[in-house]
Amino acid sequence: MSERIKLKDIADAAGVSESTASRALAGSGQLSVLTRNKIVEAADRLGYNTPRGRLKRNQTGLRDHRGLVGVVVAALHNSFFPYLVDQLNNDLDDLGFDMVLIIDEITQDRASRKLRRLIDTLDGVILTTALIGSPMVEFLKDRKKPTVLAIRSNMQNDVHVAESDNFSAGVEALRHLVSLGHKRIGFLMGPESTSTSMGRLKGAKSVLDESDIQFDETLLFHTEFTHEGGYSSCLQLLRLPLPPSALFCANDVIAIGALEAARKQGYRIPQDISIIGVDDIPMASWDMISLTTVRQPIVEIGSMAAKLISETIRINKFSSPRNYIFPTSLIVRSTSGVADADGSRLKN
Repeated sequence: MSERIKLKDIADAAGVSESTASRALAGSGQLSVLTRNKIVEAADRLGYNTPRGRLKRNQTGLRDHRGLVGVVVAALHNSFFPYLVDQLNNDLDDLGFDMVLIIDEITQDRASRKLRRLIDTLDGVILTTALIGSPMVEFLKDRKKPTVLAIRSNMQNDVHVAESDNFSAGVEALRHLVSLGHKRIGFLMGPESTSTSMGRLKGAKSVLDESDIQFDETLLFHTEFTHEGGYSSCLQLLRLPLPPSALFCANDVIAIGALEAARKQGYRIPQDISIIGVDDIPMASWDMISLTTVRQPIVEIGSMAAKLISETIRINKFSSPRNYIFPTSLIVRSTSGVADADGSRLKN
């Protein structure tokens, strides 16, 4: 009977690539215990035996072993991601999985080098810094590796996603600034290749449209999601002949960088310029910062991402992609205030 069973049949039954199935059946290569056992069980079900005799699984058996999930981040200089990673680690642990943190940049030109090397040791992958049209998702799909995108989407609707409502985040931020009378508003957005930045900007623009406020391209800067990016972009806006009276920043780290730049230039916050971010990282609530922001439900997003990857690994097949979008909420603190009567403000 085993002569009729093809390697592709076993790979399909186990939900892995043929090359991974081949390594497992040959007893070679670095594979996670869960993946190897999954392949052996699929081969057993199909009645397959190697020429060397009965296939062997890990001595302790599948149920006694914890799975291994890789969590990919581009960097940890954005304090949002350590917070998210800590949440994922706790949730995965509760679900019976160990987490491997992979810090490696993913660009539109290449997939993660480190992840490629580790892929066969992992039972699933959570990408936290996916890009729009990123090749990484295609690579994982080709390898039939259970995958979940957390925080960012690749905007292809081809894998599970757990993210906040970025459009609504932009709407909430801009409605707050407009309600305070601001009309000349600067935008410090993240890279155009990220779904978070583009969704928040789209939401913000919709508020300008409904408020009959003209969007000014000269007040828009795309930068990295870093303190340095916020600092340098804010300086450029403040050097304009007519600086904005308010800044909408794509995340809190950019906003904190902008806050420092404005204060070093002698601007009073919020008397001379209002600043609002997105995320509500712990630092945003510190008294010395007290940043007005739009909160992302990091706990809920992390928990859902962990649940999705656990379910996908355990059911041993790819189900229809699900996109869970979590609501955001405005948190008003000390960095936003009322604009002048004409909706613009210059430094005194």
